[in-house]
Amino acid sequence: MLRSSAVLSRRAVPDVPDLANWDEFLDAQVGAGALHPLEASLARSLPAARRATFVAGRVALRDAMAQLADVPLTGNTPVLRTHRGAPLLPPQITGSVTHKSTLAMAAVAPRQGTLQHVGLDLEHRPTEADLQRPSVARKILTAREFATLEQFEDASLAQREHVLVHFALKEAVYKAIDPFVERYVRFTEVELNLSDASDVQVTLHLPEPAVSAVRVEAHWHTDGDWIVAAAYSHLR
Repeated sequence: MLRSSAVLSRRAVPDVPDLANWDEFLDAQVGAGALHPLEASLARSLPAARRATFVAGRVALRDAMAQLADVPLTGNTPVLRTHRGAPLLPPQITGSVTHKSTLAMAAVAPRQGTLQHVGLDLEHRPTEADLQRPSVARKILTAREFATLEQFEDASLAQREHVLVHFALKEAVYKAIDPFVERYVRFTEVELNLSDASDVQVTLHLPEPAVSAVRVEAHWHTDGDWIVAAAYSHLR
């Protein structure tokens, strides 16, 4: 679930198994208009293992930008990176990219009113095989959040998914507030109340004075085998 003004786009991560094929593949993406030449150059500079997810993310991002209503975007402007690694977007919009090994998603929205930044995260929904692995609950949940696990059967898929929803939402929140703090934010510095997927209550426990003027809204939904979380930072 996204804000009504936001656009979400998704792209499969391309399979380019032979390193020698990358130049040909990137040239084809530029020729088709899916990538800007400078974005292709940035992809070439990345380690081979990161190129495919970067390309899928940029193609999804450019597609989402093209779908934005009432936001004039002129010229074929490349989307490069900020010093923090986020997409460097035109000032009139905000957006975020997330990816796993097979899928990339991007969300963009007009920077209107109090809206400042968007954060997006994508996580696999848990499977029975995941129940054989240790839970990350104690690493990412605050004491109050951990207490909410009591509503689920112990070591169940529902309980594991509840934890992963928290994980995805917090990752999205970190992206939405990173421009204000520009540092790693610990999981316990963000607390969530998931009473409603469409109205997640976000409480920030950060020392930076700038954060006192920031309000965060967050939402999540499932999309097939995926958990998709989005967060939006606002100035009060």
